[in-house]
Amino acid sequence: MWCETMSSAERMGALMRGERPDRVPVIPFIFGHTALVCGQPLARAFDDAEESFRCQVLAAEMYGYDGGPLYAYASAGGWEFGGDVEFPAKKYSGATVVTRTPIQNEDDVYTLPVPEDITKAGALPIALGLARKQAEHGMPVTLQIGSPLTWAGSVIGEERMMVWLIKKPELVHIVLDKVSQFLIKVAEHYTKEFGAEKLMAFHGAATESNMLISPKQFETFVLPYLQRINSRVLDLGVTSFFIHICGEQNKNLKFWQQVPVTRQTVMSFGREVELATAMEMFPEQIIAGNVDPTIIQESRAEEVLRQAKECIEVAKYHKGGYILMAGCDVPPQAPPVNVFQMVKAAREFGRY
Repeated sequence: MWCETMSSAERMGALMRGERPDRVPVIPFIFGHTALVCGQPLARAFDDAEESFRCQVLAAEMYGYDGGPLYAYASAGGWEFGGDVEFPAKKYSGATVVTRTPIQNEDDVYTLPVPEDITKAGALPIALGLARKQAEHGMPVTLQIGSPLTWAGSVIGEERMMVWLIKKPELVHIVLDKVSQFLIKVAEHYTKEFGAEKLMAFHGAATESNMLISPKQFETFVLPYLQRINSRVLDLGVTSFFIHICGEQNKNLKFWQQVPVTRQTVMSFGREVELATAMEMFPEQIIAGNVDPTIIQESRAEEVLRQAKECIEVAKYHKGGYILMAGCDVPPQAPPVNVFQMVKAAREFGRY
């Protein structure tokens, strides 16, 4: 029989204060799936702020997990700087994707404008709509500032950018500077509208994976811009961060240690980074992860439960705190019974 003595808000509040909650919190890392389990098209998670918020709240209530609604997608940047996107409507779609990048050639780099009005740029009207719903319901407000190289890849085109990193590095730096200017403007707007104390700044760092770039390239093209953005966000008074370090980034971790964050920072990892390694590298921060999304999609419930239990056993007593989470976005078509196994594992094996 499960006996919980805290609500999700109380549980997460205790964790952020550095206290032990009643059990390990669960944030599945789940977006499009919430629309499907509410009987809505997958695209509603990304193109409709009100419906996205509603579906995320209902899914959390149904499963019993602790994470609140937020708005984010990995291909952010291209639309905001004038490109085109496609919301997920095809059979194997999982999230919003860029269909036309704003930069098509080298000359476009120099003429690319930094959007003046962030409230009208790309997905920002939708993101702001969901943020206002968060504020209305007394929830932390998610500020998606993203990782600059991931955003730059959506502006330039990832394949083109990979070539330019080697042959035309100065062009990538120009775009990274413009992206950083934009993300700082977003942070300044959110701080003004919602108040810094209500914000949680969200980074999703996917293109930074060592499957795509070397540690030296991370040090050159990623670290300085992350430091610039986070330093400004901290100056604005934001004290809470959520950083998803996506994919194989073991060789980048020593640089992530140099990014300014607070103790109230959630560092999320995929299966490629062992939880024990993450705990050693970030002893003061909250560690989150790292149930394999593939098994959540394809395996039996018993296997999901087993792996979730293993994660809890490794990281449950991490000094900075621990959140059970999928290693990346839960696949939209994942069987609901498999998603529930993370909550079940926390209730059965995560009690303090």
